Amino acid sequence: MIYVISGCMIFGTHYLLKENQWLLQKKLWQLIVGAILIVGLTVVLSTWIGSLFPVISATLVCATILQIKYTHQLAIQRLG
Repeated sequence: MIYVISGCMIFGTHYLLKENQWLLQKKLWQLIVGAILIVGLTVVLSTWIGSLFPVISATLVCATILQIKYTHQLAIQRLG
C-alpha cells in the first residue's frame, strides 16, 4: 500500500509541477536548501507525532521537485 501511495505522490508532483514557471525560475541551490529545510522540519514534526509518513511524503515531493529542476537545467545546457 505504501508503494502505491508513494508512486501516486511522485506522479502527482511531477504532473502538477512539470511546467511550473516558479519552479523553473528558481536556482537549483535555492531548491536544495529549501528541500533540506522542509525535510528537517518534517523530521521534527514526525518525531513529535510518532509517524514517519510526513518524512516519507516530504522526501518524495522534494526529490521529485529537484529532479524536475535538474532535468530542465540539463536540457537548457544541452540546447544552449
